[in-house]
Amino acid sequence: MTVSVRPFLGDIADRIAELLPGEWTAQVEIYSHPVWQGDLLPWLWDSGELVRAVEDQRVPYAARLTSTTGVELLLAERGPDPQLGYLVGALAPHQEFDNSYDNPHTPAGIVLPSRPRPAARVITGTFLPAYHRALHQRRTDAVLAALDAIGAEYDAQRAMHASGRFSDGIPLSSPEVLQEAERVLADRVWLEFLPVLTHAPGVLDNCGTAVAHHPADAGVVRRLTDALAFCAPAMRVWQDRLRDLGLLPHRALEPPGQMGTRLGRQVMPALGIWLAETDAFARIAHAALASPTPAAAVAPAPAARPVLPPPSPSAHR
Repeated sequence: MTVSVRPFLGDIADRIAELLPGEWTAQVEIYSHPVWQGDLLPWLWDSGELVRAVEDQRVPYAARLTSTTGVELLLAERGPDPQLGYLVGALAPHQEFDNSYDNPHTPAGIVLPSRPRPAARVITGTFLPAYHRALHQRRTDAVLAALDAIGAEYDAQRAMHASGRFSDGIPLSSPEVLQEAERVLADRVWLEFLPVLTHAPGVLDNCGTAVAHHPADAGVVRRLTDALAFCAPAMRVWQDRLRDLGLLPHRALEPPGQMGTRLGRQVMPALGIWLAETDAFARIAHAALASPTPAAAVAPAPAARPVLPPPSPSAHR
């Protein structure tokens, strides 16, 4: 038996967790088989030395540092010599992102000193700010991509409804044709608007400093926040559906197409608000400084559903 000269990783991780701001816990994970180690890659949100070690070297164990705010970090030894220090990188929020491998917004993991107190200072002062900036940018881009994907079809549908003609100028043959077009759009809207409902709350929570002295922009943030709150009941239905998929036979559930259409119609007014304010949102979000405390993945439902104003008649582009 060979005794390692390194301290037990769990002890180091526990001490670092105690020294980080807020409430953190540490849990050692054992990767007895290389395949288990490889299973980390889709979840490891890193572009530094840690992800290269997981890709190319044997990492038999690591420690997961978890904050009550949802931040998760992975801590690993940097070789057998304790003087080499440790590696730390991020695990992307699993409630929001399915696969973070080679993501363009990835924060680069860093090398930590070998002693817990200096290591905690480096995580607090260097890594966590970079992590929150990267998360803010990734969320912002996901929201804008979703709005861009649905915006053109939404505008075409509104124009068709107002003119009574298809986009090529041919008159609608009957009200049933328009109703079917609206049903198809509602079905698409739900899945394409879902990234906005998932990622936008965290972005808006970071916009406070950017709009503190700009009343007009503060009004934009309030309208967008109210639109998200309006969608909270539909989001809860969707989350219940995802839970029930693992508990109930599919024949006992509402057909997915029917549910998508129903939820899409529910959130259509909020989509109109978001499309009307897309440019303002992009400007405010890009100017915002990421908050040190990440927001929850889904905005809580308000006590009473807000009444949304109709979408602006102006183009959202």
